[in-house]
Amino acid sequence: MQLEIGWKGELMNTPCMRFALWTLGISALLLTNSNLTAAPTSEHSDELKTAQAAQIAYEQGMILRGVDSGAAREAFEQSADGWRRLISAGHANARTWTNLGNAELGAGEVGESIVAYLEADRLSPGDQQVRTNLSAARNQVPARFDDTGVTVLYDTVSDGWHVLGFDIRWWIATVCWIAFWSVLLVRINQRGNQGKNSDESEGGRLALKAALISLGGIALISASTVALDVAEDDWRNPGVLVQESVVRSGNGSSFSEVFSEALPQGVEFEVIESRPGWHKVRFSDERTGWLRTDHVKVINR
Repeated sequence: MQLEIGWKGELMNTPCMRFALWTLGISALLLTNSNLTAAPTSEHSDELKTAQAAQIAYEQGMILRGVDSGAAREAFEQSADGWRRLISAGHANARTWTNLGNAELGAGEVGESIVAYLEADRLSPGDQQVRTNLSAARNQVPARFDDTGVTVLYDTVSDGWHVLGFDIRWWIATVCWIAFWSVLLVRINQRGNQGKNSDESEGGRLALKAALISLGGIALISASTVALDVAEDDWRNPGVLVQESVVRSGNGSSFSEVFSEALPQGVEFEVIESRPGWHKVRFSDERTGWLRTDHVKVINR
């Protein structure tokens, strides 16, 4: 390897100095390579192996699904366990949560899969793959509620803007906002010169007004959807049943049942109050009740 040292001067051209610089350069390079080699610690290597094993187990589950349902379930559970360990180790992102959701759904844990997909959607709002998988999981929940109320209306409207991901809408808002102010400065400058060439500038002024309205509107709408996605983390507290459970009229097993039968895993709701061992929840049809905390998982918003 040839190292080029860009220093100048007669002292640098002496053989001794060139050898010394060459030696220092090689030493620095070796130290750098040593650090880079040591960077992937055994912990990172173990996590990579865990991810690979989880993916292999999932693929095995897909192969066995139509042949041996019991072996397929075990493979999916092994995959889910791997993704959970990675998330617990700090790798909680939309991809790992989605992978966990896929594995849980394959294992028949519909409630757990919905929890994972909702976590993925929280981290990557509007991701089409996440929403497709979430819809597939929800379709496996037998219990249905009549959708009413402001929350459901918000969900219905938000489906429209979630066609575009959070990052895309953020960039659209930013670019349009910058373009809006740029066009506005041009408009202000044009007004200062409106006495000159008034016939020629009339069309230009109309075009600038149209551009201002369009850019301002797009920027406002995009920014509003981004702001709503961020604010949703504060005012919403969604939860999911992860096992069959009876809904009570109060926070105790002695209270009467709200529904005639236990609700299956996968049912979603809003948590409106929490007490030791119990959550008070509101369903999409506006009915409320109490569920045991160990039967519920609340989305980490």
